[in-house]
Amino acid sequence: MGISIETLDRYRKKGMLPYRKIGNRILFTESDLMVFLDACAVPATATPSDREKKAMSKATGGEV
Repeated sequence: MGISIETLDRYRKKGMLPYRKIGNRILFTESDLMVFLDACAVPATATPSDREKKAMSKATGGEV
């Protein structure tokens, strides 16, 4: 996810990120992480240029 363990733990403690606890292990499901990331998404405010669209398409394998 590109965030530190401390940040992940802070989000969990604030109740922002659901988790499972089994014994002393804290576990996150992939689906819960995806819901969390989608909720944090900031919508684009500008329409990308044709050049930017081409670069994004190339970077994502044609999925833009």
